[in-house]
Amino acid sequence: MKRKILVVLILLTLLFIWGNSIFDREQSARESSFVMELLTPVLEIFLGKGNVTEHFVRKLAHFSEFFALGAELFWFFSLNTDGKEQPSFGIILLALSHAVISALADETIQIFSGRGPAIPDVWLDTAGAAFGIVITYLIISAAVKRTPDNSKN
Repeated sequence: MKRKILVVLILLTLLFIWGNSIFDREQSARESSFVMELLTPVLEIFLGKGNVTEHFVRKLAHFSEFFALGAELFWFFSLNTDGKEQPSFGIILLALSHAVISALADETIQIFSGRGPAIPDVWLDTAGAAFGIVITYLIISAAVKRTPDNSKN
């Protein structure tokens, strides 16, 4: 059941990411402005009044979307361990490689929407996915250490 739920989450996340890449420049700018209006009061707490820009919000969106995707992919691939052992380095690479391919696909979609691809966005997406993977790895590792079977180790 967990696998099915994670597959749906991953597909919804990809649909959201790639769906936003289909928008042309004008529609994308409208979406960014709307999100910026929502987030500005919260972000100004951390960045200071007047320091929240559309560019920052767009980059935060890239990082956040791929953070979620990385976490979901890592959790999905970690299900094979049955919660009895820590996920291997191979699972980290598997999740990260899927995230990078998704980031490349995302930028490729933007070619067809007239916005064009940006290599720095692929790096930012990859960083977000890597951070999501690391956080999820730490959570899963902590849970594995707390299971009764592993408490003797």
